[in-house]
Amino acid sequence: MTDASLRYPGFYVVGRAIREHRMARDMSLRKLARLMGTSPSLLSSWETGERRIPAVPLGWALGLLEVPAAECHLLSRLHAESERASYVEGNNSGEISLQRAYDRYTLHTYEWAPKVVPDLLQTFGYAHALPGARTRPDDVDQEIFARRVRQVDRDSRHRHTLLLGSAALTLEGIPPEVVQAQLQEITNSPNRWRVDARIVPADAAVSPTIESFVIYETAEKAFTVVLRHEHSTVYLSDLATVRRYKSTFDALQRVAVAYDPATSC
Repeated sequence: MTDASLRYPGFYVVGRAIREHRMARDMSLRKLARLMGTSPSLLSSWETGERRIPAVPLGWALGLLEVPAAECHLLSRLHAESERASYVEGNNSGEISLQRAYDRYTLHTYEWAPKVVPDLLQTFGYAHALPGARTRPDDVDQEIFARRVRQVDRDSRHRHTLLLGSAALTLEGIPPEVVQAQLQEITNSPNRWRVDARIVPADAAVSPTIESFVIYETAEKAFTVVLRHEHSTVYLSDLATVRRYKSTFDALQRVAVAYDPATSC
């Protein structure tokens, strides 16, 4: 693996998308390379993230593989940002977040959620019980359905290591039975095979002020840290930042405990 793909995981995510769509169409690397007018070795280096694919060949590949328009737009946006070790995305643009690409094309998610169950893993009951959700039930149902589709789109090998703060078990305004059903949904079959969820107790020897964050890991051990704020999402891939957040996650994981519905944190 090259230094470039370690510093810029966007290289890898875009390349993996091309490879997945090529394989879904049962097209060989050699055939796609021929149709694109390039060499198999160069196409392989793009697919593995060793090199950044230029914009024009990317357009050719997406067109030849008949990738849906919405995903073409998403991957083109990620490609445009892929040479930056950090970038900021506004949350009010009306466009699909680039985080969707990381959800789909990386193989491990490490997530610290101190106050609430992450959106992607929420049940219908939990989402409806969240403050403000009751005024728009149809919107909530549509959003939850969209999240379920995103889960199905993930690689079957994808693993999600989730650390929940104890506040997630006692969220104000949500009935205890709804919280318990939500946690059982995460920790029991059929989700157990892909989500490892644990609880960080309130009295754990870690700072309670650590805000939520997500770390995405590719199959090639490249990492991106994602921080969601009210108006923007920040993507950080420089090695020093990644090491700092991974160290924080490891410290939280060391004090985390298995969820037990019979006890409370």
